[in-house]
Amino acid sequence: MKRLIAGAVVAGVAVFGGVGAFGDDTTRNDQGEITDSGGLGAFVIREGDCMNLPSNNLVESVEGLPCGQSHDAEVYSLFDMATTSSPYPGADAVGTAAADGCLDRFHGFVGVAYEFSELDVYYLHPTEDLWDEIDDREIVCMITAYDGSKLTGSMRGSGR
Repeated sequence: MKRLIAGAVVAGVAVFGGVGAFGDDTTRNDQGEITDSGGLGAFVIREGDCMNLPSNNLVESVEGLPCGQSHDAEVYSLFDMATTSSPYPGADAVGTAAADGCLDRFHGFVGVAYEFSELDVYYLHPTEDLWDEIDDREIVCMITAYDGSKLTGSMRGSGR
């Protein structure tokens, strides 16, 4: 089961270390923070998780790692699309809802408005197949560096 990631360049399926969409091979502490790297399924990603992003736009799993290590992205929000629509509303509608919802939540996490930040937003959202087959409506919002560089540490409250 794969989710779409916004901003990726190459089409394909990214699977990290053979971990499926619901698997988590990372090690976490009592607070739920990743302390040792490993495969992280697209459906078990949590707020605060840091990861390296694949270059593919269909994602089943990613490399989850401690936020203190160099990483591509940090999850800052997860939310379900506010829709009762049974049929898939289309890629444009899902993408717009994901972008709008992630931008609305950005300031509360980073501490500065998106327009004034050096950070960017990526998101995972359901494919049409997942929408229809398992009623997936979840959007996963991630922070990345606007210039494409790696992040180190959490961006929570960073004001960057």
